[in-house]
Amino acid sequence: MKPPAVLLTIMLLATHAAAEEPLRDFHWPKLQQAGSLISGTIVPPGGQTKFDSLLVENPQAIPTAITVLVVADPKITKPRYAIRGQVRYEAVEGKGYLEMLNHFPGGGPHFSKTLAGSGPMQSLEGSSDWRPFVLPFLIGSPERPQKLVVNVVLPGKGKVWLGPLSLVQYEQNEDPLTAPGQWWTGRQGGFIGGILGGLLGCLGALIGILCGCGKARVLVLGLIKAMFVAGLASLVVAVVALVRSQPYAVYYPPLLTGTLMTILPIGAIRRVRKRYEEIELRKMQAMDGVSG
Repeated sequence: MKPPAVLLTIMLLATHAAAEEPLRDFHWPKLQQAGSLISGTIVPPGGQTKFDSLLVENPQAIPTAITVLVVADPKITKPRYAIRGQVRYEAVEGKGYLEMLNHFPGGGPHFSKTLAGSGPMQSLEGSSDWRPFVLPFLIGSPERPQKLVVNVVLPGKGKVWLGPLSLVQYEQNEDPLTAPGQWWTGRQGGFIGGILGGLLGCLGALIGILCGCGKARVLVLGLIKAMFVAGLASLVVAVVALVRSQPYAVYYPPLLTGTLMTILPIGAIRRVRKRYEEIELRKMQAMDGVSG
């Protein structure tokens, strides 16, 4: 199998988005009609927002936790689950976050919080346009939660808008942090980078050994050219990923590998040809010496 085919095969095998199983969707107007809206003000669609949202606000410079959703008997059957949705915020003072309290039989609540520096679990600081968020949880026992509570926690003044929310569950080996439409997860991106880096290292070592011994000139030059073509293919994958707004974990491995696999052959092919020419010249000189 040629290097470009190997590259594409690895990426296709690693591309496996989390197969989430939707359990329930929560729309703020429906919750209001059912008398289940706990707090906040419903904002109808307008401008670039195509969905109803819930506005909650902390008007005072003191910490507050605003409960926006309570899910009784969530009927979760798998070990991983998450609340997903869209969030927008404005002039949030300090480091706010979204919080999911997970109530299990016979024990206090366990929590998930969006306190990361980036990604779907990023904290709420300053202002931001609409972006996706995820509140995941992994169950470490056979028990299943009896109730879920979602809070908006603000340390000071600020406004937060929440779009419709979804409760989804996953298998043990699936990653809730995989964004919808993401080609592969961060872990799989690391796997791809490791495999491609290993292949690049093995090819470089093989080329160095054969070239040093002056053997298999046609094979070595063919490997260098194939490496360059594979690098171009990898760069195409990276560019397509960037155009389609794929996250860092998706575009970076093929971008890094593609850059190395196109730059290194350009510098190596002249040295390799010169090396074989020098070896060939020595052989000719040796033969002339013997014949003389």
